[in-house]
Amino acid sequence: MCSFETTQFDFDLANHIKSLRKSAGLSKEELSLKMGVAKSFVGNVESHTQRHKYSTRHIALLAKAFGYKHVSELMDFPTPEYDRVKVTVKQVYNESGTKVMASEVVKIKGVE
Repeated sequence: MCSFETTQFDFDLANHIKSLRKSAGLSKEELSLKMGVAKSFVGNVESHTQRHKYSTRHIALLAKAFGYKHVSELMDFPTPEYDRVKVTVKQVYNESGTKVMASEVVKIKGVE
């Protein structure tokens, strides 16, 4: 298991976009291409093993990619309870231990 700290907003936004992406039937690569960024970008943001995040620039690109006329439509998720959170992730590696094959968030705790 590994743990990292991040802002709850960044964590919640990435999970919200992942849910929207899946509902729209888009792959990570397809959303990346619709945004005009590197093919691996969305996958890196959604991965709990990477430190990539969406920036304010990406929010506008995401809104356009999903066909929203207003950025506020994209941001339709609850206001985070905490500023920062500690996220604990369980990772499953390949047999040689060199590549993460799956990861699952097992705990989120607010940092004071």
